[in-house]
Amino acid sequence: MRVGRLIEECINRGAQYADCITVIAKKLQVDYFNKNIIVNKSNSKVYVLKALVEGNWGLSIASEPNGNMISEAIRQASSKGPGSVRLAKRRPVQGGYVMCQKQAVVDGDGSEIVDYIKSVASAIKKSGDENVRMAEGYVEASIIAKAMMSSDGVNAYEIKPSLIALFTAQTSNGETAHVEVCGSGGFEVLGNINPQSIADEILFKLSCISKSKMLNPYYKGSRFNVVLSPHTAASIIQVVVENTLNAQNYRRNIKLPFDDLTIIDDPTLDGGYGSFFFDDEGVKARRKKLVEAGKLVSLIHNRETAYVYGVEPTGNGRGLAEPPQPRHSNIIVRPCDWDFKEMIEETKIGFLVDGVRSIHLIDELVVIEPEASLLIKKGEVKESVKVSHFAVNLYEFYSNIKAIASSPLGSAPGSIGDCKSASYSPPLKMELRVF
Repeated sequence: MRVGRLIEECINRGAQYADCITVIAKKLQVDYFNKNIIVNKSNSKVYVLKALVEGNWGLSIASEPNGNMISEAIRQASSKGPGSVRLAKRRPVQGGYVMCQKQAVVDGDGSEIVDYIKSVASAIKKSGDENVRMAEGYVEASIIAKAMMSSDGVNAYEIKPSLIALFTAQTSNGETAHVEVCGSGGFEVLGNINPQSIADEILFKLSCISKSKMLNPYYKGSRFNVVLSPHTAASIIQVVVENTLNAQNYRRNIKLPFDDLTIIDDPTLDGGYGSFFFDDEGVKARRKKLVEAGKLVSLIHNRETAYVYGVEPTGNGRGLAEPPQPRHSNIIVRPCDWDFKEMIEETKIGFLVDGVRSIHLIDELVVIEPEASLLIKKGEVKESVKVSHFAVNLYEFYSNIKAIASSPLGSAPGSIGDCKSASYSPPLKMELRVF
């Protein structure tokens, strides 16, 4: 059965709107563990049919288009009774879009990736640190082809290659440190980075962790100025934005008094891991400012929240296994004029954080478990210390930012369900509680 026929039949059976997305995925996964290399290749194809009936969504998924998909989607939507879903108008996206890759890797045997992982592991081993006993690497490269048709005129496709990598090392005491790399494209996402720089970053963190001293108990629970490395800042900002500037989660008590803060959501970012040409509602992707000069400009919307707010959809309706939800793409914190070293020199007493193990939301608290934490005194980095976690109120996060550096820009991958995302940020200096 043709995809167009699926949509037509949904409308004939009472749906006010219907669309179908076809996703074809090719993946190459390389895992290096205990000096063993495992290479896996996979292919998949899936059709996702959505129907909107009397304000409710119905959804069905199959490996081939068939009549049962129509019945299931209509049944799901009709069984819920009258619903409240209304969709904002949008211009249906049309045409084809292809993201470029300079070094295709998915269709190969993965030898380039294997050699790269071994280079990182070798660089870690050559450091001569006998305390480091294990180095691991995992890389996943993929090419995702997505096509979409809808009852109101969407007819478009996109092809996106992407790559994500995780490198980890462990000491004899079980302490670990990691580095993540991500981007859209082929092997060049990794190949443009010197393996030695990845090894050096991991070794620096492990050295700090292994040499860390007990935190002064009088510091616990107190507020300090904390300088976040670029990758650390990127990891944290992504979680905060998703839970504060998403139209589904937005609360008007967010404090945004920091005038230098500008946050952008950009699904068109060249090389961005969270980039795409159109969202899962058939809205063309576009760059938009969420916060500009400390003032809220826009929220992240899908068509449903855009209708509620009376605004245009922002092209952030994302999700296949469920009706599309408002989700960010590539979050970018615009650099300012502070120098990274100047941030440290202007700190009388505080901390420098390099790396994040985990970020949790507990009630309204953002709880950050760091990899390496270093004590700053009188503008100098003195020693590494054991910090359990830093914490800040979610809705006061932005107001606690004190300075934004000009460079370098760090990145962090993210995902919610089947939606890839990323964040990019320079170093930040902010006030956090230490524990």
